[in-house]
Amino acid sequence: MSDRTVVNLSNVYLTSDRGFEVFQDLNFSLKAERSAIITGAAGSGKSLLVELLIGRRFADSGSVEVLGEALNKPGRRRIIKRVRRQIGGVGGIFALVPSYTVSENITFPLVLGAARKKVRKERLMKMLTEFSLLKQAGTLPQRLTRVEHTLVQLARATVANQPLIIIDEPLAGLDQKTYERIYEYMVKLALSGRSMIILSGETLPTNFPNTDRYQIMNGALV
Repeated sequence: MSDRTVVNLSNVYLTSDRGFEVFQDLNFSLKAERSAIITGAAGSGKSLLVELLIGRRFADSGSVEVLGEALNKPGRRRIIKRVRRQIGGVGGIFALVPSYTVSENITFPLVLGAARKKVRKERLMKMLTEFSLLKQAGTLPQRLTRVEHTLVQLARATVANQPLIIIDEPLAGLDQKTYERIYEYMVKLALSGRSMIILSGETLPTNFPNTDRYQIMNGALV
């Protein structure tokens, strides 16, 4: 296993827009080839944690490092942009681009990474087949079902082999069959050595490989 640190949060304090202290001396570290499942009640700060990790929000104090880059200072647009391109996202704030078709949404990370047309085509077909989305390839997001939205986001998050995947409430509102399918896919990603941060309001099954579990309580991860 690699000793490289993918995410490191040290002594992070964060106050919400309403003046509520969300995080108090929060510390968290994620090594390459490891994953983390983070649970917490509604309003505990799961979504705000995601915003910290992608540079959309900045800590009041403390250090936020993602993929070796410090994100805790405003005005670092180039760094944040570079880091975001290395993160695949599912759920929460990682919405699909409304004006893009399913195919265009899935290949978007490859376009940003300047992948060759042949590579984009090959990986797109692999994702469309893997997630049974061939019939939806030319469909816009507003015509997709809740399940199809999740599948497209998962395909987009994994098509470019980005080193970090953040998955926000991946199994909420899904039928049992789709729940099992997506869970099995996440297990497959974990076994392949991909680093993931999975945030959930409910306790996920315990048989998740290469994974540490945390809970947000009283502004800290325990």
